[in-house]
Amino acid sequence: MTPGAYLKHRRTAHGLGVHDVAAVLATEPRLAEHVRAEWLEQIEADIVPMSFNTIVALRRAFTFDLDILAQLAAITMHSPVEPPRLCRICACSDADACLGHRGACSWIEHDLCSACFTLRMRSDDCLAITTTCPSIRIAP
Repeated sequence: MTPGAYLKHRRTAHGLGVHDVAAVLATEPRLAEHVRAEWLEQIEADIVPMSFNTIVALRRAFTFDLDILAQLAAITMHSPVEPPRLCRICACSDADACLGHRGACSWIEHDLCSACFTLRMRSDDCLAITTTCPSIRIAP
């Protein structure tokens, strides 16, 4: 996983869209929100590099593990660093676990946390209901 992809996974895990984060990011000089959103999309696609100030500003908008971000950046620069264990869906880690009403998540598979496994199972259950019971309609 790249540093930008990691940030995108963590942002979406917090339920935030690009425009949600762009709305709270302060830039100097002041940029329009849509320009900040495009800039954030470029950061998440690893097209535009992140400065330290950008990382700090993003960290104020949503939580992510700075050590994980540094590890991923080192791997991108071909440093002999062990890849961190991350959930493939939300990119949580041992140091930055998902917190829910049941407490911190745990590992179900090597790259899947219990919170995302539960969400995936709920999605599968809903899909099974709609395909086996076509008379049931879900309101938009």
